[in-house]
Amino acid sequence: MPSRALRRHAGWRRKISGDSPVDWRRLRCAAAAIVCVALFLSATGRAIGFVIAGLLAENATAATVALLASVVLSAVVMKVFAHVIWAGVVDRAEGRLRADLLDAALAQPLSKLSEQAVGEVLDRVDDDTHEVGTLLRGPAFWALHIVLGVGPLWVVAGFVWWPSAILLPVTAVAAWLSIRRILPLIAERKVAEEAAWSAHAAAVEEAVAARDDIRTSLGQAHVIRTVAALSADIHRKFSSVLKLEALATLRSGVLLSTVLAAITVAGIYLVTQERASVAQLVTLFTATSMFVAQVDRLMQQLPDLQRGLGAVFRLRAMLAVEPEPSGGDAVPAGDLDVHFRDLDFSYGTGTFALRNVNITIPAGQTCALVGRTGSGKSTVVSLLVRSVEPNPGTVFLGGADVRDLNLHDLRSTIGVVNQRTEILAGSLAENITLFADVPREQVAAVIDQLGLTDWVAELDDGLDTLLGPGGLTLSAGEEQLVAFARLLVRDVRVVVLDEATARMDPLTESRVVRAADRLLAGRTGILVAHRLSTTARAHQIAVLDHGRVVEHGRRDELACAGGTFHALLRASGDLPAARMPDRPEAGVVGCPGSKAQTSHGGDTRVGTRRRMTRPPPQPRIKPLPGLTRAVWDALNVARRWCWPAIAFFAIVTVLGGDGVVTAWLWGHLVQRLDQQQGPWSLASAMAAGILIGPLCLSIAVFCYPRWWIEVLLRTRLSVLVGQTNQRRLPATPPGEVVARALDSDRYAQYADRWVDFGIGLTASVLAAVLAGSWLAGAVLVAVMLSSTLACALGRSVAGRSAAAASAARAQFGRAVVSALDSVRTVKLAAATPDVYRHLQVVDQGRVGAAIREHRVQALLKSVSLLMVQLGFVAAWAGLLMGWWPLATALLLATTVHSFEYLGQVSGEIVTQAPGTRAWLHATSRLAGGGS
Repeated sequence: MPSRALRRHAGWRRKISGDSPVDWRRLRCAAAAIVCVALFLSATGRAIGFVIAGLLAENATAATVALLASVVLSAVVMKVFAHVIWAGVVDRAEGRLRADLLDAALAQPLSKLSEQAVGEVLDRVDDDTHEVGTLLRGPAFWALHIVLGVGPLWVVAGFVWWPSAILLPVTAVAAWLSIRRILPLIAERKVAEEAAWSAHAAAVEEAVAARDDIRTSLGQAHVIRTVAALSADIHRKFSSVLKLEALATLRSGVLLSTVLAAITVAGIYLVTQERASVAQLVTLFTATSMFVAQVDRLMQQLPDLQRGLGAVFRLRAMLAVEPEPSGGDAVPAGDLDVHFRDLDFSYGTGTFALRNVNITIPAGQTCALVGRTGSGKSTVVSLLVRSVEPNPGTVFLGGADVRDLNLHDLRSTIGVVNQRTEILAGSLAENITLFADVPREQVAAVIDQLGLTDWVAELDDGLDTLLGPGGLTLSAGEEQLVAFARLLVRDVRVVVLDEATARMDPLTESRVVRAADRLLAGRTGILVAHRLSTTARAHQIAVLDHGRVVEHGRRDELACAGGTFHALLRASGDLPAARMPDRPEAGVVGCPGSKAQTSHGGDTRVGTRRRMTRPPPQPRIKPLPGLTRAVWDALNVARRWCWPAIAFFAIVTVLGGDGVVTAWLWGHLVQRLDQQQGPWSLASAMAAGILIGPLCLSIAVFCYPRWWIEVLLRTRLSVLVGQTNQRRLPATPPGEVVARALDSDRYAQYADRWVDFGIGLTASVLAAVLAGSWLAGAVLVAVMLSSTLACALGRSVAGRSAAAASAARAQFGRAVVSALDSVRTVKLAAATPDVYRHLQVVDQGRVGAAIREHRVQALLKSVSLLMVQLGFVAAWAGLLMGWWPLATALLLATTVHSFEYLGQVSGEIVTQAPGTRAWLHATSRLAGGGS
């Protein structure tokens, strides 16, 4: 029967791995179905509202306005409900995806995992999943809304004018065909771009982790030059992606705008020929323009969705990596012997190879492997624990071929202590148990057995004292004591000590040696001896030279035989200690009863008492920037891309299909038709404005994202410079530093919100001027400012949720980097399931924080949706009340729909400010202050 550890490990792999692909099926759940139903009902209500608006244009009544209000407001409620539910669906799916990626990363063979940069793995697990989640919460949600919403609009347009029932779907298909061949090219180039981002993230992480060495060796200039070259590579590859996206935007936009202009002209012609009413024309134009706008937006989202496929492809590649062998037999029960039989092994590179190695270690005895550096001692141990795979039939444990044993059970049976101990981010107790579920009393008993009770009592929080990144730094000897405690707390039957006391002072060494005696008693042991004094505790000796066993036998016999081992003892001066006692006495390894136990007056306390005093003053950094100044600085980064793009976005807002000038022309055109006047001059100007929009938008699409990524890259570089400057900043775990730098999208997004707000405010003022009514402009401004006011009331809640989400992401990054840095210790201790579960607990906190953040954002965005529909109703109520003519009502009714997004961003300026400010100050400190 498999051991308990074997059963636990097998269950963990089945539960986590599964067969979940990285595609839409990860979103399949009842909540997602509810979202689809709610979005369809919302779209249907909005389409019905356009029909009612057409009736109001011909004959405005109080009952019709009330009906319009009830329909469109109900549609808003359904959409908000869907948005809130969708946030939870995506965040939970993102968390499950991270779980599977962590499983895939930790399940790789140790030889493969050791070759991967920690920053690259973190980029896959953290940044790529975040990108996919952002894609699903934004473009994918809008795409779903559009796909479910164009149907009702198509029905309404076809009901008013039957040819549109054919023309609109044909146009949508033609728009897709016009960009279909571009989309695979975007995906291909996006994969290359994402690889460049990964290389950049890996370089930043490695440099931050090695900041002390870089500072000591004056290597900052080299690091900056390397990262700058990687940034330039990102720009080149991103530019090639943007060229295709701009082309796709231009093609689909021109086609859709042409059809909108054609249907509008056809409708005007039908009214002039008295074959359609003004009400039908208003309904036709409103439904058609909304249909075209939705399809155009979907076409614009497709490159974003295709671009997100680059991250999806990389995630699929990571999930497809070959894991360590699973399954196998349980390790035999009872005492275990170790046998290497005719062992040959080569790494495939260089000239080193093990040749015909034959070593037998009886159960309960200890064998020391002796030889010069590079003789193969560590390789023999690596083959036993299957860090590298031996050939079948060459390495045996308890009579069983290790290749046939379950790998997790094998490593649970063998305890390894190397010269250097890796410490994870966690408490002292968690580092001893490696996050396994071990009773605290057992941990305390191990501490007492090692004689560390007084040392632990002197720590601020005892066993709960945080170690590793962001916690207490241990001395080399103290780290090794933690490693011995790990072995004592586990039920290992074979012990491997790779010169485990090499980094200890004599006092600490004597304490550990007594614990090692108890650990080795009754267990099979292997000592990798770099100091010959270590061999005094061994029953057997195996001397290796250039991959071959040149001597193997009992230690006392080899020491007197006059061979290689005898010569080594004589050269090292350890020959007097050659006699092997029947029972080793407690003492320094290799020196039973040595003076090291007594020459210090019996004082065997570990280390020295820790200094308890006030911490030194923090280094002075540049003043932290205010949020307004930081936004202005961001907008002036790469001005050749930022400001021209802003200008073209403004033109689109004015002249696009729902632009302010277009809406003004439309309102006066309908009013002329109602008064039976000539409409063709206004119709020509309106068509020209509609056709100019796609050209301006394609230029903006090419320029604006280049500014965006420049902000991201400069933020990362600023943090790197601050971390590697000669003036040392307060110590921050590398994982947290990198996670903060990777979260710089938050900064660029907030600056972008101010750009949108400025464009919207300009459009509101222009609408008031064109309408000749300050009240009309006030309606549009109210849509924006009411969202801002509502968000200001919820600012504290939004700020706390955003700051908590950012902190949770940084904590997750710190934990992942710590685990990956210590992955050799984790895997050789068979602690992968326990460390994985610990990372899952950390990530669950992140998922909960993300759900709260995004649901708060969805609720606050609902204010904008509500105000847009109230503005739509107000446009027709103003016509009913005689506040403005039909032209102004149509101007407001057409323009206000574009203010849905502008109202959201004005609210987000308030809600995102606390979280952005918290991130900005934290990241600025990591960069040494300043902008």
